[in-house]
Amino acid sequence: MKNLARKVIFALATFITLAIVSFLGVDALPGDGCTSLLGRFGTSAKIESCRQENHLNDPVIIRLKDWSSDLVRGDLGYSIKRDEQVLKIIMPRIRNTALMGAVAAVLAFPSAIAVGLMLGRYPRSRIGKVINQLSVITMTLPEFVIATVLWLVLSIWIPIFPGVNVVPSNATILQLMPNVWLPALTLAAVIFAHSMRTMRASVANVQTMPFVESARLRGTKERRTILRHIVPAALPPVVNVIAIDGSWLLTGTFVTEAVFNYQGLGRLAIDAISDRDTALILPIVLFGLAVYLATSLIADMSVRLLDPRQRSTEH
Repeated sequence: MKNLARKVIFALATFITLAIVSFLGVDALPGDGCTSLLGRFGTSAKIESCRQENHLNDPVIIRLKDWSSDLVRGDLGYSIKRDEQVLKIIMPRIRNTALMGAVAAVLAFPSAIAVGLMLGRYPRSRIGKVINQLSVITMTLPEFVIATVLWLVLSIWIPIFPGVNVVPSNATILQLMPNVWLPALTLAAVIFAHSMRTMRASVANVQTMPFVESARLRGTKERRTILRHIVPAALPPVVNVIAIDGSWLLTGTFVTEAVFNYQGLGRLAIDAISDRDTALILPIVLFGLAVYLATSLIADMSVRLLDPRQRSTEH
């Protein structure tokens, strides 16, 4: 418990530090909400009036203090460019990206663990070598190439899924579902390769360890040996990879969402950067930080539950 408490405190301290650094970094970017709103038609007088109205001319320390206070209260700020509260803009996009990420995770992670287990047990099989080579190719291909291939095959040659999303960000889940599959399959292909290769290597290493050999010599059934000894010992490295890939599913989907025009958080981030909407950029950055810190913490706790060797070091 003490170790967990230390990790939670460290995660909170890291988040606060990076939040301050992010605020100062975004604040240093050229332009602001007023220049973005008025564009080339904004005169110096109009821009100055807009900045005065929105307190953008206040000293950076004052704005940091006000922003921190609002953040603690759950107020993410106001987008001058979009004339709307940031929370109302960002929540539907988080839901859309979470839905796409959940579909990709369900498709990729269980199958990656099962296939990795099989290939780890039979590393010299022909099918294992083929799958391994295909996974290497998938890992080296850029996302937009995988997305283009899937779009060509599943939207043009075999028109199963719509190729481009045309529903708005606030559409219902039923309206979104037909548009989720192609981007989710793209993401699933990438994370399947990562997780499968990690599981394969971990199983190949674990099954030669003395405690596995001992279980087999005692006459333990192979299925029980796999479920009771090999899988729990092989999972900790995979859990760490799944945590990283899971974070990426929520925060690193810019390219995939742009290719399919999927109205998620990645697409919103691209639009916000293009519009220089600094009020919107910062909450997206903070959401990414929170996701990575939270998943790292959860992964660490899961590894300690799975691996008795790490639990023993706490006593």
